[in-house]
Amino acid sequence: MKPKEAYALYILNNLNSNEIVELANEWLLNGFFTDSLTDLIFEKEPEMYIVGPMFEALMEELNIPSLTRLEAAHIAIKRILTRIVNNEIGPRAGASSIYYDVWSEIEEEYPAIKYLGDSLGLEFIFCWLREIWDCRDGSMILYYSDLPRDQAEQKFEEHLIEEARNWLTKAR
Repeated sequence: MKPKEAYALYILNNLNSNEIVELANEWLLNGFFTDSLTDLIFEKEPEMYIVGPMFEALMEELNIPSLTRLEAAHIAIKRILTRIVNNEIGPRAGASSIYYDVWSEIEEEYPAIKYLGDSLGLEFIFCWLREIWDCRDGSMILYYSDLPRDQAEQKFEEHLIEEARNWLTKAR
């Protein structure tokens, strides 16, 4: 994971102290070097109150600018949607991660205008995610109700991937 992506997850409270130390070790192995990075890799029982300030200092040393929560959300969303499109993560798992790990973190600050997630351009992603959830739990589905549920779910996942591509195209 790139430092800016990790910083975005940190801002959204989705990066724990152990993951910070693991990333520090990974970055050191990939050629990064700063004083804060060196300090981080020696934390054997990391606590967030210790590694959090170190991580923030590391971001400053790497010239990663401060991010607002909205900027962090966009970086996290872009990372997840790119992974969906590149088939590195399943569409349901990726969209669920956006819903629980990103949207739920900023929903109060950027509430839906008309549709769930529309303040971040996620309304279609969440539409298909909801259909997948409803399909899985036996609830009423609104689209492809004429198909067997497994086939309908496959269609929903295809639409979700398509919407991931659309979001990424608009984000450029």
